[in-house]
Amino acid sequence: MILLLLLTYALIGWKFGNWKDFYHYYPTLLFFIIGDLLSQFLLYDYSMWEFRPVTAFGNFLHLNHTLISLSKMMIQYTVTISIFIGRLPSSRLGKIGWILLWTAIYGLSEGISYFFGMMSYHHGWDLNWDILFNLMMFTMLIVHHKNPIIGWVLSFPIILFLLLYFDVPYSALK
Repeated sequence: MILLLLLTYALIGWKFGNWKDFYHYYPTLLFFIIGDLLSQFLLYDYSMWEFRPVTAFGNFLHLNHTLISLSKMMIQYTVTISIFIGRLPSSRLGKIGWILLWTAIYGLSEGISYFFGMMSYHHGWDLNWDILFNLMMFTMLIVHHKNPIIGWVLSFPIILFLLLYFDVPYSALK
């Protein structure tokens, strides 16, 4: 089922992605991927969510959390950036609406994944936290796109807050 979700993202990206300017926002894609890789690395033994296959085909392919996460980074995140940043409105109100739309898209996608058992939540994380995180994440993607240094600087207190709020034990960090 995760493969169907990723195929859907690929088709939407093919249709709506702004690929001609891709190298202009490629650094923001890397920022997005590095953030997720950092989360996957730091929280390897204390994951807030876990992806898993739910079909015989997914099991046949030996899909696991790591392979699903990397596939999402490669396909979903690339498509997201090509559309989200590639078609970013210029007005402030337009940007707010765009952030809310993409937060809803990701919330729906994650809600469906949770409902069908493609992901599970752990250690106090839930769909509400996913939605709040996505709201912050899409805001930070715009910040990074406009000024990468500010994007990186603002990310560190957010990471620290999440580690402290969710009481991630030091022993869980690699």
